[in-house]
Amino acid sequence: MQGSTQKWDKETEVLIVGSGFAGLTAAMEAYDAGKHVLVLEKMFTPGGNSIISGGGANAVDPKRQIPYGIEDSVDLHFKQTFEGGDCIGDPEKIRFMVENALGMCIDWLEGIGIEWLERVVRGYGALWERTHIPAKYKEYKRGAAISHALLEQVEKRKIPIFLKHKVTRMIREKPLEGEVLGVETEAGGKKLYFKAAKALILASGGFAANLEMVMDHDRRLADTPTSNHVGSTGECIRMAEDVGADVVGMDYVQCIPGVAKAPFKGRFFIISSGESRNMDIPYKVLVNRAGKRFVREDGRRSEITLAALDQQSFEPFPTINADAIEELEKNLSIPNGKLVETIERYNSHCDAKRDPDYGKHSSTLIPCRTPPFQAQSSIPARHHTMGGLKVKGITGQVVDRWGNVIPHFYAVGEVTGGVHGTNRLGFNAISECIVFGRAVGKFVARDL
Repeated sequence: MQGSTQKWDKETEVLIVGSGFAGLTAAMEAYDAGKHVLVLEKMFTPGGNSIISGGGANAVDPKRQIPYGIEDSVDLHFKQTFEGGDCIGDPEKIRFMVENALGMCIDWLEGIGIEWLERVVRGYGALWERTHIPAKYKEYKRGAAISHALLEQVEKRKIPIFLKHKVTRMIREKPLEGEVLGVETEAGGKKLYFKAAKALILASGGFAANLEMVMDHDRRLADTPTSNHVGSTGECIRMAEDVGADVVGMDYVQCIPGVAKAPFKGRFFIISSGESRNMDIPYKVLVNRAGKRFVREDGRRSEITLAALDQQSFEPFPTINADAIEELEKNLSIPNGKLVETIERYNSHCDAKRDPDYGKHSSTLIPCRTPPFQAQSSIPARHHTMGGLKVKGITGQVVDRWGNVIPHFYAVGEVTGGVHGTNRLGFNAISECIVFGRAVGKFVARDL
C-alpha cells in the first residue's frame, strides 16, 4: 500500500516517537509554538532510558565553578568534546550544544523546578568538572527528577502520551520518495496508524540493549551486559533506513562500568574508601584481578573500556566491605600484598598531586586511606550508542543516502548520530537531548 492511500486511525500535526528527555522537550516546544502534538511510547510507563539515567548534565557554569577555583570555558568544552570523539563529531552540532548547555538546559531545568547540587563534579568520562547533578525534584532524584519535572510540564499542557504503542513501520508517500506521512504501531494486539500531518520527530533512543544490533558493529562487546532499560533496542533506526534515511557512526558503542554478576564475569574491581565512597569513578581506584591499576580512572570512557576488556576475567564477587585494605585483599583472593602495594603507591601519588603511572589529573587524586573500604567487581556494560540517523546541521532534519532532506521527517537525541564522534564525554548526552530537543521542537514549529 502506498502511503498516499493509507487509512489513518489518529492524526496530529506533530507526532513524536519516544518520551525521554529529547522527546518531551521537543513536544513542549512544539506545543508552546501553537502546534497539536502527540507522543507515542512503546513501554508501559513514560520516560524511556532517561528516567533511569544518572541525570548529570555538562555545562560551563561560572556561578558554580569559579567559587571552587574551577577554570573552564565554552571553547574548552568544545575542544574536549571534539577531540574526545577523535575529531569526527560534527563541529556545528558540538558548538551549538556547548554554547547553549547552560541557558537551554541547566538554567531552563532549574526554572521548572530542578534543584542542582551546589558544586559541579567530574562525572565518569567527562574529563572536566562541569557535570551538574540533580539534587532533587520533589521526592525524585537524578534522571528521575528531570523526567518527572518534564512529564508534569507535558501533563499541564495536556499533551497526550500513548503508552504501549510500539512503532512497527514508517510510512512514506512512495518507497524512498516524498514526505514521511506517519507510522504503523502495534497496541493491544492491533495495528493502529498515526498520521503526522506536519512532522514526524523520532526521539526513540539508541540500541545498547539490542545485543544483536550491537554485534553488527562491535563484536568485542559480545559478553557484556547493558545499563539500558529493555526498550533501548534501536528498531526505529532500521525502520527509518527502510524509508531511505542515512546513518552515521553506527560502529561506536560506549560502555560504562557495570556490576558483574552471573552470567557475566568480572574484569576489574572498583575500590573506594571513606574519602571517595559517594564520588564518581574518576575519584576511585580501578584494579585488575592481580590487584594492579591498569588505566587512568578519569580518562575517556572508550579508553577505560578497552583497557578493561584486556584484563583477565573472573567469577564475580558480591560487594565487599572491609576495615582494612589487607582484609579487602584477602576477601577478593588477590595475591598477598599486591593490593596493599597498589593502594600505598596510589596514595603517594595523591600526596604528591601527580600520577606518574597513568597521568590521572591532580583534582581527581583522592586518597584511599579511610575505612570502610569497599570493592565491587565490574565489567564494561553497553551504555550509549554514538551512531544513529544522520541529520542536517542543528535542524534535526533527517537526510537520505544522497544527502537530501526527507520532507517532514526529524530526529533528535540518541537515535541520531554525528554529535559525539567515536566516544561521548560522560554527561554530555543529557545536555544534548535537552538542548537539541528544545531546538528541534522550535524549528519544526517554525518550519511548518
